[in-house]
Amino acid sequence: FVLEITEGLWKEKVDVCVVGAGHAGCEAALACARLGMETVIFTMSVDSIALMPCNPNIGGSSKGHLVREIDALGGEMGKNIDRTFIQSKMLNKSKGPAVHSLRAQADKAAYSAAMRQVLENQENLTIKQAEICEILVENSNNNKRITGVKTFTGAIYECRAVILCTGTYLKARCLCGEAITHTGPNGLQAANYLTDSLLSLGIEMRRFKTGTPARMDKRSIDFSKMEEQKGDEKIV
Repeated sequence: FVLEITEGLWKEKVDVCVVGAGHAGCEAALACARLGMETVIFTMSVDSIALMPCNPNIGGSSKGHLVREIDALGGEMGKNIDRTFIQSKMLNKSKGPAVHSLRAQADKAAYSAAMRQVLENQENLTIKQAEICEILVENSNNNKRITGVKTFTGAIYECRAVILCTGTYLKARCLCGEAITHTGPNGLQAANYLTDSLLSLGIEMRRFKTGTPARMDKRSIDFSKMEEQKGDEKIV
């Protein structure tokens, strides 16, 4: 990429900017970089790359098919969970094969660290810890064309394409009972500025709510009254 510093303004020129380093962002950035495009992936924190703040598993009844499709297209999710899972189980085996679904429980910290290592070692890919606040466009013959992104600190990254993988960070709030906290997932910083930039470009925004399972104190649980569900002995 090309670096330019003019009057204190930091500018870089790359091919692709990926905003967000969750599961989708990691796959998008790796796909672009592996196609030979100079790619930058932006994350609020490098410690949150491929983070699993909710249920720490890959696959399962609702999304196992998606993992298979990503794997077939050369993606990294399936490979990464193979390296970091703590239990693997084929669900719905009492039913027909059409609804069988593989689910792998992840070591959250290991999965995130392993995916970060893959990104760091990928040619043509750079990780930037920064909040993207604005999508830059130019008007040409009454048509708007994306030219880059701007960070909270004022750095500009000019590019040919921007891929938004922001997840649940945009003006995020966490609801716990009647308490509302303006924060991102897992206590991380919310992205509070990009929404306004998207609205100014005529993009319609809607609120999206997710649900996180309750956390329980291990010391408060009587495990003698619970039934252990073991993983499959033969890993498929």
